[in-house]
Amino acid sequence: MDESERELQQLVDALPQYENQIRYWESQLEAISNVRNDVYQAQETIEGMLDSKPGMELLVPVGHSTSLFTKVDDLDRVLVGIGSRVFLETSRPDSLDRLNKRLEGLNEAGRTYSESLEKSKQDYNAVRERAESLSQNRGPN
Repeated sequence: MDESERELQQLVDALPQYENQIRYWESQLEAISNVRNDVYQAQETIEGMLDSKPGMELLVPVGHSTSLFTKVDDLDRVLVGIGSRVFLETSRPDSLDRLNKRLEGLNEAGRTYSESLEKSKQDYNAVRERAESLSQNRGPN
């Protein structure tokens, strides 16, 4: 096996790794998008409550496509998850600030992941093109 055949084999072996890397970055971007949508929904809900009065009726999702109607007596008590199933009681404005910061972090991660995805795609294309070039230069056996 000559040097160009070894290089071709290494390139062909590397292509699935690049494909896996591309799928990984795409799945990370999808996960960020899902979390971002949750943050937007939370922001809209809390912003809609900023001018509300105590005793307002609220629809609370409890899981598995089921919600309850309830009346809210204290609108300024909001529980915010801070990690590891630990929650912090905050006010509505503070919870919005926390959501905005979370959104900024998600947007930054999204930019970083998008850059990594583009780099992986470029590397994949370069490897594929080099492998095709070596394959064509080999000629028929």
